[in-house]
Amino acid sequence: MKQQTKDIVFQLVGGKANISFQKQHNDYLELHLKDQSIVKVEQITELSGVYDCQFETGVLRVIENPKYKRDVRKEHTMTKSKENHKYDKLAGFILENVGGKENIVSLTHCVTRLRFVLKDEDKANKAALEGQEGILTVVKSGGQYQVVIGNTVSFVYEAVCRIAGLQGNASANENDDDVKSKNVVAKLLDIISSVMTPMLMVLSAAGMIKGLLTLTVVMGLVSQDSGTYTLMYTAGDAFFYFLPIILGYTASKKFKSNEYIGLALGSILVYPTMVNLTTSGEALGTLLSGSLSMDYYTTFMGIPVVMPASGYTSSVVPIILAVFFAAKVEKNFKKIIPEIVRPFLVPVLTLALMVPLTYIIIGPIAAELTNILNIFFSAIYDLPLVGGLLAGALVGGGFGILVLFGLHWALIPMAITNIAANGFDYILTASICGQFAAMACGIVVFFRTNDIKLKNISIPATISQIMGVGEPLMYGIMVPYKILFIGNCIAGAAGGAFIGLISAKTYIMGGLGGVFGLTYYINPITNSLSDLTLVLIGIAISFIVSAVFTFITFKDKENTTEEKIAA
Repeated sequence: MKQQTKDIVFQLVGGKANISFQKQHNDYLELHLKDQSIVKVEQITELSGVYDCQFETGVLRVIENPKYKRDVRKEHTMTKSKENHKYDKLAGFILENVGGKENIVSLTHCVTRLRFVLKDEDKANKAALEGQEGILTVVKSGGQYQVVIGNTVSFVYEAVCRIAGLQGNASANENDDDVKSKNVVAKLLDIISSVMTPMLMVLSAAGMIKGLLTLTVVMGLVSQDSGTYTLMYTAGDAFFYFLPIILGYTASKKFKSNEYIGLALGSILVYPTMVNLTTSGEALGTLLSGSLSMDYYTTFMGIPVVMPASGYTSSVVPIILAVFFAAKVEKNFKKIIPEIVRPFLVPVLTLALMVPLTYIIIGPIAAELTNILNIFFSAIYDLPLVGGLLAGALVGGGFGILVLFGLHWALIPMAITNIAANGFDYILTASICGQFAAMACGIVVFFRTNDIKLKNISIPATISQIMGVGEPLMYGIMVPYKILFIGNCIAGAAGGAFIGLISAKTYIMGGLGGVFGLTYYINPITNSLSDLTLVLIGIAISFIVSAVFTFITFKDKENTTEEKIAA
């Protein structure tokens, strides 16, 4: 490689000060870099005499000989490297326009969004981000700075973490001041999002397996007595049953504590001996009364150990609270325990203290908070004549607004808890109506518009919505044409009102909706299709209302595109 080209490469990687090791090979220049975030790979690739670049785990290989690629092994490596770094340019742009690595407190992602918690949101350039190809929009909500990407969000997330040197759910920049600067609601939403979103896709997969398995039983393809059913049901149900263990890990990552202590606490909550106390044991007594009453089945040093009737399997809130306090206990023990015995003594003391606290105080309080929330929603549904209709309309019409601000995932713990305790949930059943209303909107827009760009957006966005991911359709069509978003809320409320009125139930919580979500309304115990039938009627109402509303109100924006389809 010519020295002039090599000097430019050095400049584009941040100077020689950023290079910890360099070696000139026959076909490429190998550089080991300290800070990956400042490397300009695209510009290096465009240099004269540079054939291609590989950039992975801090090592940059500047390829100067085309023959290098003829080796099959090397060709595979280069192809993989290019695929891995396909989103680096977009990731670097995002990183730059959220204020840089130093401005990031934490980063997670859900199905379609990068969810940043920033030290100073004023340092982020919202206009630049929204104008960048590959970004649908930017939403500031619940203490998070959400960059909506779409279906490729996981790839962009990995690229941002790699370039910025972030480790999973949080960066090294998080401290107590950053947390204290957020209000209570923002803190809660950030915690729920950070703890739940890392496992949402697997949660969705488990839900889909359970739903499709129930459908095969209804169709007579599989018998519930068969080994096939048992094995596949295990594949779908185990994730939910042992959910506290999984959340123990993600919560520990969020609260920056020992992940294995979190896993241990989750395991303790679903330990068979404790679970069997509530399912097959005899209650020793009851605390409180009425709808808030809870039985206890054993004691600890004479103190009643109160548990929900189903134990803590499939629970969400108890483990999150337990790990939250365990993180603080662990941190304080680290301060006072001598370093020589700290590695083994801190976990011992933390678990010895937190296990009784979790079962005696934290778990019961979490269970009662969930009960109070359910009592509140049930009270709305139980209002004479209009209760179910009103609640269904609010959920069906308002769920899209929650999606707009990225707050919809915060409701999943409530539905999971209801299904674990009662075998069903009827509070969030109506939420599916808005999804099918959006599908109708996308289809009608495709046939009504003469705008080539909008026509090209509508079909893939509608297909994405059919698969259960609605942000492309929402931010690509409904939000820019505000009247269409209003129509979606109206249509969702219309179908939701019907579903709420007849109290249709959800039996499986899988995260994703769309056509895959339809199986969630089949009763897996009785194999009854009655709730699914009622939900389909509500969906049909929403679909028709949305289609008619869109047909009447939609008009192409004037002078917004360079090219129109000839009339």
